[in-house]
Amino acid sequence: MVTLVGLCAVTAGCGTDGSKVFGEQSEPCSATVLTNGPDDDEKIQHGADCLMAEFEAGRPVVWDVLVPTPEGDPIATRYEYDGDVVTITTDSSRDTFGGGGVDEQRCDGLLRTTRLPEGNDCNRSSGDGFESDSLPGGA
Repeated sequence: MVTLVGLCAVTAGCGTDGSKVFGEQSEPCSATVLTNGPDDDEKIQHGADCLMAEFEAGRPVVWDVLVPTPEGDPIATRYEYDGDVVTITTDSSRDTFGGGGVDEQRCDGLLRTTRLPEGNDCNRSSGDGFESDSLPGGA
């Protein structure tokens, strides 16, 4: 895996400035775009099952998830496992009513939950967010 900026890898889809390109890495776990609709739980389950299967097998994987706030602002999250460390990047910089910013967690593992997976034994820092024009709807 070739590193461009920080933890951003060529195979994980990154902009030239270190920003992430949403959904560019789509195999084997395609990006998931939620709509606050009735099928969101099924979409999450499908994507989380793929992520967890690859993680448990020790295979590198990237899964991008876009969750809209109740007002429709996009919160983009990337789960990235390189075979050793899990990195969870949550970009809420476009959340009009929230605190905004980009949170990056480097974790020893992943835990399955009833919604999105969570990191296990993590260290937090700020990170690089997603390119606006790569988000569905150009958010």
